[in-house]
Amino acid sequence: MKPSSIIVAVLVLVTVPALVWMLGPGATWVLENIDGVTLDDGIPPPATSPPNELTGTDWAAAVAAVRGNVLAVATGLAALLAVFYTARNADTARRTFRLGERGHDTDRFSKAVEQLGGGPAPVRLGGLYALEQLAQNNPRLRQTVVDVICAYLRMPWTPPREEDRQQRIRAAQRAARTRSPGRTETRAGRAPEEERQVRLTAQRLLADHLAWCERRWWQRPTSVNPRFWPGMRLDLSYATLLDFGLANCRVLHADFHGATFIGRTSFSRATFVGDASFTGYASFHSATFTGHADFGGAAFTDYTAFRGATFASYADFYGATFGGSTWFEKASFSEEASFLLATFKGTTSFDEATFSGPVSFNEATFAGRVTFTDVRVTHPNPGNTWPPGWRLEYGRGGAVLRRDG
Repeated sequence: MKPSSIIVAVLVLVTVPALVWMLGPGATWVLENIDGVTLDDGIPPPATSPPNELTGTDWAAAVAAVRGNVLAVATGLAALLAVFYTARNADTARRTFRLGERGHDTDRFSKAVEQLGGGPAPVRLGGLYALEQLAQNNPRLRQTVVDVICAYLRMPWTPPREEDRQQRIRAAQRAARTRSPGRTETRAGRAPEEERQVRLTAQRLLADHLAWCERRWWQRPTSVNPRFWPGMRLDLSYATLLDFGLANCRVLHADFHGATFIGRTSFSRATFVGDASFTGYASFHSATFTGHADFGGAAFTDYTAFRGATFASYADFYGATFGGSTWFEKASFSEEASFLLATFKGTTSFDEATFSGPVSFNEATFAGRVTFTDVRVTHPNPGNTWPPGWRLEYGRGGAVLRRDG
């Protein structure tokens, strides 16, 4: 039994007998012992004593008044007791409703995950949208839904080559002309082009709910995104991502360890009034960017790792801010790499990085310790700009960046 129920039971056991007694002889006892009045017995009181005797009519009225007051108090206590039990029942009903609602949400979540896990592309898309709607209506499920979407994107997948895509289109056209089914499914039972659309949708849903403000590229933030999910963590390690973008987004932690970025990748304008999109650590360790990697204006307030990352195309860190330790050790830049106006506030390391195209550190700021030990420049460009205090030293193996003196 709950403590509140025990207290109520004790009060009832004490109050009911007291009430019965007060409605009987107790009223007379109160008048005689508390109010100090008695019933007139016909004997005149001493002259020195104040009049304290009531006639029969007044005595009956006084007794009735005492009993009425007792009834009023008892009615108030009964009302309070009724309110207490009503509130408790309402709380019980509310908890029961919440449990039922959670059970319903769990059932919906299980069905959505089942849809996402198998079946044709429309079924998987339906599972994605069902998860999105469930998370939008239930903030406590948002991180779980994000984890499921990230897990789906981490599943092994090889994008179709462009020539394969053209062959499938021609095969589908021939099948349509001959009214015979074309073979577009892979060995795993999923058409590569359909899987591509499912993955692009999953990425878009993440970006839609991690973007904390609404604005175009030429605008300042105009309003908070009503669909923004704050405090989310992303684990996209070893994921294969197509034209991935988190522009204007804000996440708590992001892990892209070993991820492969195909096409254009954009993390531009991921900050506003000094608030970074990555308020915790951001890991791109061993990530591969096959297309344009745009981090222009992005801000990282904590540990940031691009160790062993490969940039096969233009790497743009224009105006980016690195607030914590930053590591580009053994990173490879195959084409142009721009760190123009970038700010490095903590320890920064480009040790053993390789630059094969134009490089710009023009007006970059290093507030902490910075090292460029054994940095190799395979195609020195007269237009390259390096941080102050560093110069290229040429040798048989190419150019190596050395500190002056």
